[in-house]
Amino acid sequence: MTNAFTSSGLFGDMFQDPAIAAQFAASVVLQHAVVFETAWTETLLSLGAITPKDAKTALAALRDFDPDLEAIASSSDINGLPVPGLVDQMRAGLKEPNAKAIHTGTTSQDVLDTVLVLTLMDVFDRLEARLISVIAVLAQLDKDADGTLMARTRMQAALPLPVSVRLQSWAAPLRDHHERLHGLRAHVGQVQLGGPVGLRDVPDGQGDAAATELARRLGLRMGPVWHSNRTPILDVGHWLTLVTGSLGKMGQDIALMAQQGIDDIKLAGGGGSSAMPHKANPVLAEALVTLARFVGAQQGGLTQAMIHEQERSGASWALEWMLLPPMLEATGAALRHAETLLGQIERIGSNREA
Repeated sequence: MTNAFTSSGLFGDMFQDPAIAAQFAASVVLQHAVVFETAWTETLLSLGAITPKDAKTALAALRDFDPDLEAIASSSDINGLPVPGLVDQMRAGLKEPNAKAIHTGTTSQDVLDTVLVLTLMDVFDRLEARLISVIAVLAQLDKDADGTLMARTRMQAALPLPVSVRLQSWAAPLRDHHERLHGLRAHVGQVQLGGPVGLRDVPDGQGDAAATELARRLGLRMGPVWHSNRTPILDVGHWLTLVTGSLGKMGQDIALMAQQGIDDIKLAGGGGSSAMPHKANPVLAEALVTLARFVGAQQGGLTQAMIHEQERSGASWALEWMLLPPMLEATGAALRHAETLLGQIERIGSNREA
């Protein structure tokens, strides 16, 4: 994650997820940007907005493009984002008619928003696979459950409860979140194409046709310009808070169940203490609580990205780059920890009424 303290290696992978983080590596982001620009040049060609000769030269340049990351970084220090420097490099060495076959009619936000969407589609695949695995482990635990435990309301002993009921309270929300993901993927998986001020007027008189063709080439959905409508991004954040929140509830329950004197659960392994060797701390259960609270806190910041002044914001837009990737990474870590934690369960409840 972007926190150098927790990603330094001191904490292992407890609060980070290398597989999710890799989706936001510069090389992957730039690869998605090349895919966007290639699809856009092909779109312009298909609509007759550029000549086949210019398209051929531009597409060859994009195919052979090898970005200079250091130069792009220097450009971002001046421009606030990488696209101007990236496009300059893509066009380098091309004569003007050929150069205009790259990027013309789009804007930096079209590139970065669509790149983010393409990245989210890949990340959703990973998160969904992990979510399915967690749900499957819970289903197996439920199938094997035959004991009882003491139900607790407001932290006080209430009445005996079948273990299956506790397990269902963990699994049911996760199944709902999995079902919700299909709609979220369709909602978020939309191309961004608005041009400089959101008019979507290039090529002349064919803006919607261009957006439709670009979306088709990228495997995305065509829809209205969403430069200043950040609802899709907030919806992603909301889903992440739901998933991690449900996992955090499970982690909190397990941590409480593992308390000495309660002993409603037995876990294999456990974290050690530097001062108290007799302890076996429910480390992964605690991590689920921490990650849930982290993601929930970031969602509050992400809501501020809704306030996009006029046709485009530099300040609100940049918040998304700072907050959303760590939220995705934390969710990936939470799902990974949840599957491991559930696999450590040796016993839940007892075979007698508590």
